[in-house]
Order: sequence, then C-alpha cells, then structure tokens
Amino acid sequence: MEEEKYQKMIKRCLRCSVCKWIPQVQIKSQKYASGCPAIDIYNFHPYSGGGKIILALAYEMGRLKPTEELRDIVYKCTECGNCAVACKYMNTLEPLEIIMKLREKLVSVGCGPMPKQQAYIDAVKKVHNPYNEPHEKRIDWLTDEIKLDPNAKVLYFVGCTSSYRRKEMAIAAARIMNEAGVPFNILQDDEFCCGSPILRTGDVYTFEQILNRNIDIIESKGIETVVFSCAGCYDTFKVDYPLRRKYNFRVLHTVELFDELITSRQLQLTNQVPLIVTYHDPCHLGRNAERYEDWDGDIVPLMPLVSINIPPKPKRTGSKGVYDAPRNILNSIPGLKFVEMERIQEYAYCCGAGAGVKSAFPEMALKTAITRVDEAEDSGAEIIVSACPFCSTNLQDGIKGKNSKLIYYDINELILMALGLETEKMKQATAEVV
Repeated sequence: MEEEKYQKMIKRCLRCSVCKWIPQVQIKSQKYASGCPAIDIYNFHPYSGGGKIILALAYEMGRLKPTEELRDIVYKCTECGNCAVACKYMNTLEPLEIIMKLREKLVSVGCGPMPKQQAYIDAVKKVHNPYNEPHEKRIDWLTDEIKLDPNAKVLYFVGCTSSYRRKEMAIAAARIMNEAGVPFNILQDDEFCCGSPILRTGDVYTFEQILNRNIDIIESKGIETVVFSCAGCYDTFKVDYPLRRKYNFRVLHTVELFDELITSRQLQLTNQVPLIVTYHDPCHLGRNAERYEDWDGDIVPLMPLVSINIPPKPKRTGSKGVYDAPRNILNSIPGLKFVEMERIQEYAYCCGAGAGVKSAFPEMALKTAITRVDEAEDSGAEIIVSACPFCSTNLQDGIKGKNSKLIYYDINELILMALGLETEKMKQATAEVV
C-alpha cells in the first residue's frame, strides 16, 4: 500500500467492529458467526482488524512506540483477509493491507518480525526454504514413477512446504498430470521459495529480491503456464507479484487445471470413493487470491471522513477467488457425498497457520485449527479436504489436538482415489501391514 493511501485510510475506520464477524446476511448460527481468529482467541479489540487500524493511527501520531507488546499484537494475525471482506459491507477500507503496511513499518525500525519468523527468513536467504532444509534435498519427493518433460511449456512450481513437509501433495499433483497426459517440468535446483512467508511478515525488501529472481528464471525458460498445488505460492504469484512486476506467463492452481481436465474428459474419474467430505477454502486460494483491479479515478471529498470515488472503484470483496473448481472436482467423484460447513468461500474461517503465526504463535494456530475442525465435524463429514499444504499441516494438528475422528486428505489425493490409484497414505498403510 502506498504511503499516502495508508495515511488517509487509517483515519477513516468507523469503529463499527464489523471486521470481527462474517457479514450478517451470511451468518447461519451464533456458534459460527465470527470471522477473526485473533479476536476469538484474545478477545481484546486491538487484536481485530479495526483494532490494528487504531494501533496504526496511534503509532503514526507518536502515541505508541515500537515495543515488544505492540509487535506481539500486530503479529498475532493470520492475515486471512476476513476482516477486509467484512469491511466492504460497511466501508471501503483495506484492513489487511493496513496490517501488512504496519508490519512493514515495524520491520523498518527493527521491531519486527517475531524472532522465529526472522529465523525462517534467514533460512530462506541461506538455503532458499523456510525450513532450513538442505537445498539439494528439495526434489527428494520426486519418485521414479513421475515423468518429467524437459521441453514442456507447463511448469509445476512445487513450493517449499510440499517439497519438504507435505510430499504427498507434490506426488499426487505430479501423478495426476502424468495420468492426464499433461507434459510438465519442474525447476529442480532452480526452484527457490516464492517469498510468501517473508512478505506476510513485512520484509518487503527481501521479498522483492526473491520475486525478481523467480520471475527471471521462469521467463528465461520460456514457460507459458505455471501450476501450483500450494495456495500460498499461487496467491503470491497471482496477486502479489504483479503489484511489483508484471510477467508473461499464466498461473493456475492444480484445482483449476484438474477441473478443466475433468470437464474435457482428459481425466476420467471412474472409481467409487464412498466418503462424506467437506471442503475447507484456503485463504490464499479463496478471498486473498482475488486480483486487484486497475482503477484510475478521482476521490472526491463530500465532508470530513466521507468521500466518493468517480468512477466507482471496484471493491475487492473476495468473491472472485477459486471456489467453483474444487467443488466441481468433489462433485465429479463417483460415490462421494459433499457437504458444506457454515462458513465457506469468501467467508470461510482460517485454518490458523498463515502469516507466520504457525511458527511464532503455535498455540494460536492450534486453537484456530481446532475451531475449524469443530465446524467440519458439525457438517456431518467424516473427511475434511483442502488444497493447501499449510492448511494440511495445521488442520491435521487440529484433528490430533482435539482427538477428532475426522481424517484429512488433500483434494488431489481424492482425485487419485477416483482414478483408481494408490495415495501415499495407502502405500504407507500397506507397508505397515506387510
């Protein structure tokens, strides 16, 4: 966010607290009416989207100093974007952008990020991934059965988490592309972190270095389409990269690609998968994956704190995220019964892992995941499915944390089942029996 826009926007919060809830017209029950994990857990106004806007204003006015207490509150936020969607019903503010800008300001004066977040930033600088794993092990997930095409115009950008922690997601995505006859390649040793976990903590300088390097290497290889199974990588390339630098390739999440392939019958799902499934919308695949629309208009003041945009400025409401594709896939799987949770699509509740919260505040991440698992249980599902490696890890932690009977699968694993192919979990179970 530009400084001028930031300075104007932090003065325009109406203190309405709408940012704490999903929009009223979407509320189905009191139990699942809230939208902000931080306010649900800490129940103190500064932790909300609007509360952080007040903190930003107080900081600019010199009423707050860059202290550890301020840093703690500002970074206890998953940057899920729920507050930004809710705010559009009452105002035209961008709480998420304000929070990110406030973090950027704290980093600039040495008051951010949190120590554990700085540790993973340092790891990215050193070995190109936030887990501090050896870079040469980045492609250890690649099995002999997966076929790559060095001349392919489709690139599978695997991402750090799928490469090192959620390998079953990378394997499933690659096997499905092979099954559909889609030629693809990977960057192998040339794949570095996308920069998402660094951007979300406010280190924009390091982020811009990373994005320039990634765009350079992809364009140098003549790639036409980049495919992601990681929602965080997808959102970062789709939304955040173009704000700083344009590129000339198409970006797709695997659910978008596989939905296209199923519709064209290039992928034929014929195997019965008799499961009751609910779907969790990742923040980075849903509301936050809506691109910003260009607008070149005028802001006309009407009275103090009230102005209008001429022509009307498009609102980024989160409604243009990727919602249909994963649901189309689930509804295409034979034998599968799909049920919805109460908070879905742009109003979906966060899994709790984003924006560095999983590393800096694991107890917050776990409590948020358990809340989402509760909601999934109440839907009547026996399986919770998503399309993001961070959601995969954190929701599985939530399942374990409350001893839930739910089972987690990545959506690509269900596609494998519908193709009659073994998932990595199936292989592991068979190996344990043997």
